[in-house]
Amino acid sequence: MLDIFKCIQCNSTINIVQDNIVCKKCNKQYKKTNGIIDFSLLSDKTENIKEDVVQTTEAFAWQWHNSEMGHNKGSKTYSKQLFLDRYGVSEDELIEYVSNKIVYDPAIGSGRVEYIFAKYAKEIYSTDLSNAVYKAKENLDNHFNNINYFKGNLINPPFKNDSFDVVICHAILQHTGNTFEGIKSLTNTLKEDGIIFFDVYRKAAPIRDFTDDFIRSLVSNLPPQEAWDKLIPITKLAQDLYNQTIIIDKDIKELEIKAGEYNLQRFIYYKFLKTFWNDNMSFEDNHMVVFDWYYPKVSERYTVEEVKSWLEKLNLEVIKFHTLEGGIGVIARKVIQ
Repeated sequence: MLDIFKCIQCNSTINIVQDNIVCKKCNKQYKKTNGIIDFSLLSDKTENIKEDVVQTTEAFAWQWHNSEMGHNKGSKTYSKQLFLDRYGVSEDELIEYVSNKIVYDPAIGSGRVEYIFAKYAKEIYSTDLSNAVYKAKENLDNHFNNINYFKGNLINPPFKNDSFDVVICHAILQHTGNTFEGIKSLTNTLKEDGIIFFDVYRKAAPIRDFTDDFIRSLVSNLPPQEAWDKLIPITKLAQDLYNQTIIIDKDIKELEIKAGEYNLQRFIYYKFLKTFWNDNMSFEDNHMVVFDWYYPKVSERYTVEEVKSWLEKLNLEVIKFHTLEGGIGVIARKVIQ
């Protein structure tokens, strides 16, 4: 491993040479469990919503320990295409960015994104604030030998500034409790001219945003299994709507709906309710996508203008700014002035 670690309490250099690491300056101890060092610490930048951040973290730990979504054929194909579509890149373009590079994945989850790029990278340093990182190691250890796993918070990462060639932060920033500070921290870990991939949810049509918040308020205080069960009818509805069509004769500007012919499941999905369905995936994997959306309490959505303002503040040079109806994907370069 590279000599890139810092104490998350006092920022002094620490060496990873034993199972129980102690910072020589402030005496903070870091323990290793199942081969993974725990650098996790809730950030003071999310103190005002601490309980919601804890619930969100535990939600992801539960879902990734209880699902193979992203690790079987149908959902693996979906996850790969979703990733490439979100950033508007081909697989060949992605390979150019990561080939023989030192990569930081700050929220590895169950490790499903690693199948897309890990075999091309020189070395990967991955963290997750939740216990999902243990599942990721279990899922990936037999596939890759270039991934290092740590428990840690991307807003307060255990890595020195200027450590990585590439940061790939996929599908997590909106769940951190402070998206801008998350991007700022990740940018600091990049070397000069380093590349960052990140995405966020985009603000949806007004009824869809309202419905999302309403349903989340109904299920996010429940135990995860109970919430899972209560959300099943939404996934069943999505399945029933699949392959049906609807024609809208005229624009409905107030609801951001344009005239045209739509797949009914996707029309409801984008404008009213997250009726997610992919016919190449199992019911359970489809339902995991719905659960992933509605159960975590912290789930922000942003406008194009907000994201562009962050890039300007952080002096990130935009390579790609890819806007889809459901999200915004960014590839940018760290520029030193």
